[in-house]
Amino acid sequence: MTMDLYFDNAATTKLSERALAAYAEASSRFYGNPSSVHRIGIEAKKKLEEERECIASLMGINGNQLFFTSGATESIAAVMSSLLFTTPGHIIISKIEHEAVSSWLPVLRQHGWRTTELRARNGFVDPEELRAALTPETKLVAIMAVNNVTGAIEPIDKLVRTVREYEKEGKRRIFFFADSVQALGKIDYRIEDIGIDGASFSGHKINGPRGIGMLYLENSAAFRPLAPAGGQEKGKRGGTENLPAISALRVAVEEWLVGREEKNLRAAALKERIASAVSDLGFQIISPEMSSPYILSYSGPLPSQVYTRMLSDRGVSVSSGSACSNNSKGEGEKILIAMGVRPDKARNAVRISLSNSTTEDDAENLIRIIREIGNGR
Repeated sequence: MTMDLYFDNAATTKLSERALAAYAEASSRFYGNPSSVHRIGIEAKKKLEEERECIASLMGINGNQLFFTSGATESIAAVMSSLLFTTPGHIIISKIEHEAVSSWLPVLRQHGWRTTELRARNGFVDPEELRAALTPETKLVAIMAVNNVTGAIEPIDKLVRTVREYEKEGKRRIFFFADSVQALGKIDYRIEDIGIDGASFSGHKINGPRGIGMLYLENSAAFRPLAPAGGQEKGKRGGTENLPAISALRVAVEEWLVGREEKNLRAAALKERIASAVSDLGFQIISPEMSSPYILSYSGPLPSQVYTRMLSDRGVSVSSGSACSNNSKGEGEKILIAMGVRPDKARNAVRISLSNSTTEDDAENLIRIIREIGNGR
């Protein structure tokens, strides 16, 4: 019988039972439109705001700074598209950003924006290189908190501090945005302490449902969305709120943030065991030491598409990089090369990603199968 070992949690996670139950309950009990003025709509609106305040409290932010979207990609698009309302200037991102961010560069260039892409040697953006790239025309800096391919934890606090110090010289605010999809619940990540202006989050990366995400705005009054539509979400994101998914998301956030330290230590121990076994086989570990306890990338013995298929035939689900770009133009491979990984090693890259429900037996069975495959010859 083929074993089912799921190690592609950085791509998406299984909806938790409690989150599913919350989704069903909200669908049944709070079926009204939160924008309606009748009793059923008012009850739905009250539930919506209760869920918002609960999630915000868990994240250590204010409810008026949190907006629900259809996912992190939409949250990112809301920020990037808002630049089209302003006089063109300069934007800085890293070369290891998710396509949800980097795909906006051609659009912005067409509208007169100048763009700079920073290197990320060994997986990390250098604050000094960021400082050298800043100009009086810089209006936005977008650097992800945790890389989705290698799990590298960026020095966001230092990068933000670099921008804020430069602001004192130019006397103009620069919007610092951090794609935080792989950070929520998985590292010690206190948004307000860091001082970022905006961040994106996704429900299905933390055992919540697909089609729900969040946008954090430190000062929402300074943000003008491209399409406010019906004025929901305080005019920042139009469209009827997906209350069942929001309720399920609240449960997922609880499950990841309550007792996070213990869960992360446990995941780190499992990751270390897998990394040790992979190293013993002579494979190169790509993920840096300072990386998420839930993501491990290494260069296997064969091209990643071949190797991941061999693992899949044995019931193991892993990724050859970013699942969002596996079918595009080798985006994961491009990101690794931007980090300084040799092209031949990048072509053989495999990403193993854990969840807070990954067990020791799961890890041991994965190790056994990797050893059985060996060098694939």
